[in-house]
Amino acid sequence: MSEKSKDMGLKRALWHSVAGGVFLIGLAILFYVGFWPWILALLGIMAIIEGVGEYYSRKAEKKD
Repeated sequence: MSEKSKDMGLKRALWHSVAGGVFLIGLAILFYVGFWPWILALLGIMAIIEGVGEYYSRKAEKKD
């Protein structure tokens, strides 16, 4: 595996870790506040985080 692909794998893993952490924290908040309709907001936030992470990782791939 080349050094560049290792770096890209680490960046993607970082974004997935951030998204997972936000999801778990959001889920804890939802248990405290109540699920409906806030679960939809949490899913929207997760989609945005994953999209931003994918955008930046692909942008970095094209630049290198």
